[in-house]
Amino acid sequence: MKWFAYLLLVIGLSTMFYPKAKSMYYSQVERQLLKDWEAAEVNSVIQQSYQQLDDIFLEIQQPQPNTTPKNGILGKLTINQIDLMIPIMEGASQKNLKVAAGHLAGTGSIGEIGNSAIAAHRSYTYGKQFNRLPEVEEGDLIQIETTQKKFTYSVTEKLLVLPTDLSVLQNENNESMITLITCHPMKNPTHRYIVKAVLQKEEVL
Repeated sequence: MKWFAYLLLVIGLSTMFYPKAKSMYYSQVERQLLKDWEAAEVNSVIQQSYQQLDDIFLEIQQPQPNTTPKNGILGKLTINQIDLMIPIMEGASQKNLKVAAGHLAGTGSIGEIGNSAIAAHRSYTYGKQFNRLPEVEEGDLIQIETTQKKFTYSVTEKLLVLPTDLSVLQNENNESMITLITCHPMKNPTHRYIVKAVLQKEEVL
């Protein structure tokens, strides 16, 4: 019977440590995505600079830079007030939202006129994903950095809506805005927590 006791012990320890190991794994993937994106950025700048030298030597016009996202990553979203930095991937699929925020297909492009919707989970690990999104206040700044530009948005509104309420995706003022979306409450969610922000500044990198 001793082997049975050991088996129960192993099962108990596995059950206890599995959620933590899973959380650590997804956190590592998230960090790696950001690292890969930033590394790709550096390589892209080097490549463009080198090509510019060729163009100067050959006296031909510099071609337009490649705007294709690396590894499906559109950029990164930063909210300093809640110590958040998270990659943004195209598509709010289950796979993407495990390790990043997802840009909702059909909504506006980031930085363009329209309403760009970005969704992310609320992780049970403090400070991860949109866990602390309800702490964001009106006037706080949200930055999104793509391969070419940095966009700074100012929070204008916070809402709690039903999952069926699509009005939060509208843009009645013909502005460039973003809508951050997450679940509420964290466990057995019944609503969507919404943070809206309007573009204040656009910088070329």
